[in-house]
Amino acid sequence: MTDFVVEARTLGGRLQNAREKQKLSISLVAKLSGVQSKTLKNWELDRSEPRSNRLVNLAGVLGVTASYLLDGTGGEIEPEQKSKTDIKMAIGELEIEAESLTNEIVKSSEKLKAITRRLSMLRQSEW
Repeated sequence: MTDFVVEARTLGGRLQNAREKQKLSISLVAKLSGVQSKTLKNWELDRSEPRSNRLVNLAGVLGVTASYLLDGTGGEIEPEQKSKTDIKMAIGELEIEAESLTNEIVKSSEKLKAITRRLSMLRQSEW
Protein backbone atom coordinates (compact mmCIF):
# COMPACT_ATOMS: atom_id res chain seq x y z
CA MET A 1 0.00 0.00 0.00
CA THR A 2 1.45 3.40 -0.97
CA ASP A 3 1.55 6.52 1.18
CA PHE A 4 -0.81 8.23 -1.26
CA VAL A 5 -3.53 5.65 -0.57
CA VAL A 6 -2.94 5.76 3.20
CA GLU A 7 -3.20 9.58 3.20
CA ALA A 8 -6.50 9.37 1.31
CA ARG A 9 -7.98 7.55 4.30
CA THR A 10 -7.94 10.77 6.30
CA LEU A 11 -9.77 14.04 5.78
CA GLY A 12 -6.42 15.75 5.26
CA GLY A 13 -5.36 13.20 2.68
CA ARG A 14 -8.60 13.60 0.76
CA LEU A 15 -8.22 17.39 0.88
CA GLN A 16 -4.71 17.14 -0.53
CA ASN A 17 -5.71 14.58 -3.16
CA ALA A 18 -8.64 16.72 -4.35
CA ARG A 19 -6.44 19.83 -4.51
CA GLU A 20 -3.69 18.04 -6.42
CA LYS A 21 -6.18 16.43 -8.81
CA GLN A 22 -7.41 19.94 -9.70
CA LYS A 23 -3.74 21.04 -10.03
CA LEU A 24 -4.30 23.90 -7.58
CA SER A 25 -1.74 25.46 -5.28
CA ILE A 26 -2.25 25.64 -1.55
CA SER A 27 -2.15 29.45 -1.72
CA LEU A 28 -4.91 29.62 -4.35
CA VAL A 29 -7.22 27.18 -2.54
CA ALA A 30 -6.59 29.00 0.72
CA LYS A 31 -7.41 32.36 -0.89
CA LEU A 32 -10.58 31.03 -2.51
CA SER A 33 -11.60 29.43 0.79
CA GLY A 34 -10.88 32.51 2.87
CA VAL A 35 -8.23 30.92 5.06
CA GLN A 36 -4.47 31.25 5.43
CA SER A 37 -2.19 28.89 3.52
CA LYS A 38 -0.76 27.66 6.82
CA THR A 39 -4.24 26.73 8.03
CA LEU A 40 -4.98 24.75 4.87
CA LYS A 41 -1.63 22.98 5.11
CA ASN A 42 -2.41 22.01 8.72
CA TRP A 43 -5.74 20.56 7.58
CA GLU A 44 -4.00 18.57 4.83
CA LEU A 45 -1.50 17.24 7.37
CA ASP A 46 -4.34 16.30 9.75
CA ARG A 47 -2.95 18.62 12.43
CA SER A 48 -6.37 20.24 12.72
CA GLU A 49 -9.75 20.04 10.99
CA PRO A 50 -11.91 22.68 9.34
CA ARG A 51 -15.27 23.66 10.79
CA SER A 52 -18.28 22.45 8.83
CA ASN A 53 -18.83 25.77 7.01
CA ARG A 54 -15.18 25.80 5.85
CA LEU A 55 -15.42 22.14 4.82
CA VAL A 56 -18.44 22.83 2.61
CA ASN A 57 -16.66 25.84 1.08
CA LEU A 58 -13.50 23.77 0.45
CA ALA A 59 -15.54 21.05 -1.22
CA GLY A 60 -16.95 23.61 -3.64
CA VAL A 61 -13.55 25.09 -4.39
CA LEU A 62 -12.06 21.63 -4.95
CA GLY A 63 -14.95 20.38 -7.08
CA VAL A 64 -15.89 17.50 -4.76
CA THR A 65 -18.76 16.77 -2.42
CA ALA A 66 -18.47 17.50 1.28
CA SER A 67 -19.19 13.82 1.96
CA TYR A 68 -16.11 12.88 -0.07
CA LEU A 69 -13.94 15.07 2.16
CA LEU A 70 -15.59 13.78 5.34
CA ASP A 71 -15.65 10.05 4.72
CA GLY A 72 -14.53 9.29 1.17
CA THR A 73 -18.03 8.68 -0.21
CA GLY A 74 -19.43 10.71 -3.06
CA GLY A 75 -17.08 12.31 -5.52
CA GLU A 76 -16.96 15.19 -7.94
CA ILE A 77 -19.72 17.80 -7.99
CA GLU A 78 -22.16 18.32 -10.84
CA PRO A 79 -20.83 20.06 -13.99
CA GLU A 80 -23.06 23.15 -13.47
CA GLN A 81 -21.61 23.71 -10.01
CA LYS A 82 -18.13 22.93 -11.29
CA SER A 83 -18.25 25.76 -13.85
CA LYS A 84 -18.96 28.20 -11.03
CA THR A 85 -15.93 26.80 -9.21
CA ASP A 86 -13.81 27.20 -12.35
CA ILE A 87 -14.82 30.86 -12.54
CA LYS A 88 -13.97 31.39 -8.86
CA MET A 89 -10.56 29.78 -9.43
CA ALA A 90 -9.87 31.96 -12.45
CA ILE A 91 -10.81 35.05 -10.47
CA GLY A 92 -8.57 33.94 -7.61
CA GLU A 93 -5.63 33.34 -9.95
CA LEU A 94 -6.09 36.76 -11.52
CA GLU A 95 -6.32 38.42 -8.11
CA ILE A 96 -3.05 36.78 -7.04
CA GLU A 97 -1.37 37.86 -10.28
CA ALA A 98 -2.72 41.41 -9.93
CA GLU A 99 -1.46 41.59 -6.35
CA SER A 100 1.98 40.42 -7.45
CA LEU A 101 2.11 43.00 -10.26
CA THR A 102 0.96 45.73 -7.89
CA ASN A 103 3.80 44.84 -5.51
CA GLU A 104 6.28 45.01 -8.40
CA ILE A 105 4.95 48.44 -9.42
CA VAL A 106 5.27 49.74 -5.86
CA LYS A 107 8.87 48.52 -5.64
CA SER A 108 9.71 50.05 -9.03
CA SER A 109 8.10 53.33 -8.00
CA GLU A 110 10.18 53.43 -4.82
CA LYS A 111 13.36 52.79 -6.84
CA LEU A 112 12.42 55.53 -9.29
CA LYS A 113 11.87 57.99 -6.43
CA ALA A 114 15.30 57.12 -4.99
CA ILE A 115 16.98 57.62 -8.37
CA THR A 116 15.18 60.93 -8.85
CA ARG A 117 16.33 62.13 -5.41
CA ARG A 118 19.94 61.15 -6.20
CA LEU A 119 19.78 62.96 -9.56
CA SER A 120 18.39 66.03 -7.87
CA MET A 121 21.17 65.99 -5.26
CA LEU A 122 23.83 65.53 -7.94
CA ARG A 123 22.43 68.41 -9.99
CA GLN A 124 22.42 70.66 -6.91
CA SER A 125 26.05 69.77 -6.16
CA GLU A 126 27.05 70.86 -9.70
CA TRP A 127 26.11 74.47 -8.94
